[in-house]
Amino acid sequence: MKPDYFKLKQTFVENHLRTKDKINLSHRFHTRVLNVLGYDAEQTNYDDLFPLSEKAVLPVRHILYRGEQPHLMVMEMHAMIKTKDEEEPDGLFDQSYNVTENGEDLKSTTQKYHRSQWADIFTVPEGISISPMVINKAVSELFLLPTYQRPKYILLCAGNVYFLLEAEKWFRGSYLQFDLEILFDDATIDKNYFALFYLLLGKEQLAPTAEMVLMEQLDEDAHKVAYEVTKDLKEGVIHAVEQLANEAVHYLTREEDMTYDTINATWLKDDCLMMVATIERDDLRQLHQK
Repeated sequence: MKPDYFKLKQTFVENHLRTKDKINLSHRFHTRVLNVLGYDAEQTNYDDLFPLSEKAVLPVRHILYRGEQPHLMVMEMHAMIKTKDEEEPDGLFDQSYNVTENGEDLKSTTQKYHRSQWADIFTVPEGISISPMVINKAVSELFLLPTYQRPKYILLCAGNVYFLLEAEKWFRGSYLQFDLEILFDDATIDKNYFALFYLLLGKEQLAPTAEMVLMEQLDEDAHKVAYEVTKDLKEGVIHAVEQLANEAVHYLTREEDMTYDTINATWLKDDCLMMVATIERDDLRQLHQK
């Protein structure tokens, strides 16, 4: 996989390729990567694009099920390989499958994104549009589908970068991003990085036929650890507040010049939060005795 990637990058950098050619090269590279990860990458769903409505579809490459429930969808986007004298390539929140103007497809040869560039991989029937067109909005739309259609995960292939998206975390702005170039550099030092990449994205762990999904197990373990930490912090805060309250009560009961039956105690925090407690003198003594 490493030689294949650097060959792909070299072709991108050294040749003045059309966008359509880059997409075709990236698609073939994705096929090799997905095969390594255990997916049947040769068989795609592109002959039957995923319908969102009667007039709108999304190009989902693979749909993997657990029982009758969609579990994982695999999608593709433009490779994020930077070529010579170019700006940083558009990423997850900038790329689009198509661009329209006043409802009409833009077919200029200089158009950065147009569905015709994907023509060797999938074709969209006449009268049907790709919608939403922007990648991140398309992902959100899939994660908002009814439960029986909604995937738990989306694996998004972008040439040198792979995204693993989970439905609940996506709407909190969280996702996993894997950069192959960094992976290959780090793997020269520690071969375990290859194993980690495979464990997180491989079919047997991400979309298994067995009961346990590795990512779900990791998520559950993380919640357990977070709960224990939160519990410890909560107990520590309660203890600290009790100590402060006891010290305050102790101090106030020792004031020899206390001649009022009522004491007003004021606490300030960062000049913006004020709490005023009115404490009866007899209650104060009872608190101190406790």
